[in-house]
Amino acid sequence: MVRLEWEAVLSFVLLIASYLCLYAAIQKRTNFARYSMTVLLIASGAPLAVMLILESRREALDANIGLGMAFMLTWLITAVVFVAALITWIVKARNRVRR
Repeated sequence: MVRLEWEAVLSFVLLIASYLCLYAAIQKRTNFARYSMTVLLIASGAPLAVMLILESRREALDANIGLGMAFMLTWLITAVVFVAALITWIVKARNRVRR
C-alpha cells in the first residue's frame, strides 16, 4: 500500500505543477483565469481522489481496474496540460523575438 500512496502523491504533485505552469504561461492573469484553473484542477484530480478513497475502503486484495483507469486519466490530463503550457511558452517566446 505504500507504493500506491507514493504514486498518488506524485500524481497529484505533477498535476498541480502542470496547472501552475499553464497559469504562469498565460498572459492575462485575471480572477477568471485563476478561478477557472482552480476549478479545472479540482475536476482533474477528483476521479483519482474518489477512486483512492474507494480503494482504501475495499477489503479485497485483487486488482482494481477503475483505480488504474483513474491514474491513467490523471496522467493523461497532466500530460495534456504540460503540453498546452509548453506550446503557450513557445508561442509567447516567438512573439517576443518577432517584436
